[in-house]
Amino acid sequence: MAKVLVFDIKGEYAHFKKIYATTSAISYCIPPKTSLYGYIGAILGLEKENNAYLKEFADKQCLLGISVLKPIVMQRVNINLRPHTKGKLSASDNRKPTTMEFVYSPKYRIYFSHQNETLYQNFKKHLQENTAFYTPCLGIASCLSSFEWVGEFETEKMETTDSVLIRSVIPRKVFRSFDSAGMCEHKNEVIEQSMYAVEMDTQRNVTEREDIFLDRKAKAIPMFVNYFYPIENDNVILF
Repeated sequence: MAKVLVFDIKGEYAHFKKIYATTSAISYCIPPKTSLYGYIGAILGLEKENNAYLKEFADKQCLLGISVLKPIVMQRVNINLRPHTKGKLSASDNRKPTTMEFVYSPKYRIYFSHQNETLYQNFKKHLQENTAFYTPCLGIASCLSSFEWVGEFETEKMETTDSVLIRSVIPRKVFRSFDSAGMCEHKNEVIEQSMYAVEMDTQRNVTEREDIFLDRKAKAIPMFVNYFYPIENDNVILF
């Protein structure tokens, strides 16, 4: 039996840059698991110097689930970037027009489990009291975020050969097959996010990537999966 903290995060905009983005900064529509490590670390006030906070998430100590609570809306904005310089802008500054893609008004539900009981209880206290050591953001510093406590639940890993209605995003390694009849009934619009960052080492090198399925309209997806976790009234993939 595992304990899971559930909380919602949201913001006006989010930007989670895709690894293969070059001339334009396109974004994943959900936060990578590695990005959520930074979000959680900001709330807890974990040491940032030399990426020390990542030690708390190494070796699969932390399992997360992510649910999309609002339909995905992407917006592209033309932004002038420039090199970091001191003082006022001048006409000679080298500006770089760049198209950046943002998730507009996103809201996600996060399911959090951790092997470190002290860290787990400290994080629970921050969520319940709605306090954070650093300001959390959705991908980049300009995309500020708020969070809201939902609750704490107990769950255990379940396996079945039947179709299951999954509320969270689904990594490909857990996926067996779609329930086509169920998806037609629920009118799902399933999309895939490729090269999604799952784990990274303390040098910020991504050590594991995965393809992720989710529903664009924030609906649960009927699927055949290798395992799931029942949490309150939803079935969730923790990974």
